[in-house]
This record gives sequence, C-alpha cells and structure tokens, in this order.
Amino acid sequence: MAQIIDFVPNDAEIEAFATPKNKKAADDLAHKKDVKKRLEAYLERTQLKQAMGDDDLWL
Repeated sequence: MAQIIDFVPNDAEIEAFATPKNKKAADDLAHKKDVKKRLEAYLERTQLKQAMGDDDLWL
C-alpha cells in the first residue's frame, strides 16, 4: 500500500518553480510584477483618498 506524505517545499524548490526558463519568460514575469506593483499603489492611493473624504474616483 502506497503512503501519501504531505510536505511543504523549501525555499529552493519554490524558487525553482518560480524562476523563468528563458529571456521572454523573465521579461513577462518582470512586466507582470511591475503592473501588479502599480495597481497596488493605485488602489492604496484610492483607499487613502476615500478614507480622507476626497472621493474623486467617479469624476
């Protein structure tokens, strides 16, 4: 009977999964990270404006 063992991969294994295999994949990953960073910054600014009562989102 086979045993099923659950394990958490270590950091090296996670990095191996996440590292791009070629230049195009690396560029695509960098672009996605940049877009995500800009979106998070935009959402943070929007939330701050709404919290301060300066809601010009719908103008």
